[in-house]
Amino acid sequence: MDETTNQNPQGYLVRTLRQRLAMTQEEFAHCLGITVSTVNRWENGHSSPSKLARASIVALGEKNKLRVDAFTLAVVEVEAQPQYVATNSAYGA
Repeated sequence: MDETTNQNPQGYLVRTLRQRLAMTQEEFAHCLGITVSTVNRWENGHSSPSKLARASIVALGEKNKLRVDAFTLAVVEVEAQPQYVATNSAYGA
């Protein structure tokens, strides 16, 4: 992380999430029902998402199969769950 990241970790996380979703600020704003200038203010550290906006960000992440921490807005990496593999048994093929 660079100096800007340390000064504005939440803005960095919003930008990182938006980029991970491969969205422009306009697309991200549209999905959340907010203005582009609001997204820009978040990313530049001039303001922070409200509780309602955080909930919308988390929901957008989940819709795109990303788990987002509601407090920090960081994408939480979830370990891949082992898949059940059927083996030969007395109960079937």
